Parts: sequence; C-alpha cells; structure tokens
Amino acid sequence: MLNTMILQLFIFSLAFVFNYGYDADAIAQAACAGSSPGGFVAAVRRDCGVNKPTCSTVCQNAITGMRAIYGQQGSTNSTCFQAFHFYYKHATLTPDEKGKPLMAMYRYGSSGCLNNNCGPNFCCCRA
Repeated sequence: MLNTMILQLFIFSLAFVFNYGYDADAIAQAACAGSSPGGFVAAVRRDCGVNKPTCSTVCQNAITGMRAIYGQQGSTNSTCFQAFHFYYKHATLTPDEKGKPLMAMYRYGSSGCLNNNCGPNFCCCRA
C-alpha cells in the first residue's frame, strides 16, 4: 500500500514537471508527502549556508504559515521528519532522449533535520 502511494506521488510529480516545467517547491512537497508518516505536511525552503537555522528550527517557525494554509487544523507545533537538497542545475532533454538524468535530489533522512550548514535546502515539516 505504501509503495503504491509513493509510486502514485512520483508519477504525479513527473506529470507535473512535464506539463508545467519543473518547480522545486512542488517537487519537494511531493517528496515530503511521499515520505511522510502522516498528518499535515509542508515542504519549507531553507537557506543553504554555514550556521543557518536547522530544519528543526525552520519547521518550528513555519507552523503559523502551515496552519494558515490548511485552516488552523492539526497540531500547533511542527517538527522536521525529513530533509532534501534539491539541485537546481538540471538537464534539458528531448522526448526521445533516454538513459539521462533530468534532475537530482539528495535525501538526508531525519538526520538532515539537525544539519546547520549548506546541506538541505528543503525541510519536510509535519504538524
């Protein structure tokens, strides 16, 4: 069941990318939702640099904005459960090109939530 849901989110992400061009926020949101244990989930951008706030801090600070989006439901606290680095450099492929990567992400797992250097640039926050 979980693998089917992850596959569906992946297919949705690809369809979105091919139809509307790539959008890092939408791709990160789909990745966060696909790796979520459940609940309200948001992909939140993070500054990538030395001594920047960790994803744990970013998520704690994002709760007001998250609750504004989904109608003040759920928890009044937000925690980080996953972190990604989206590489903005990407290829341009024609429909007939096969075997070449279009874009890339690095998945940190929950350990990325505590990284305070240039690592994750998207935090997966759960309320």
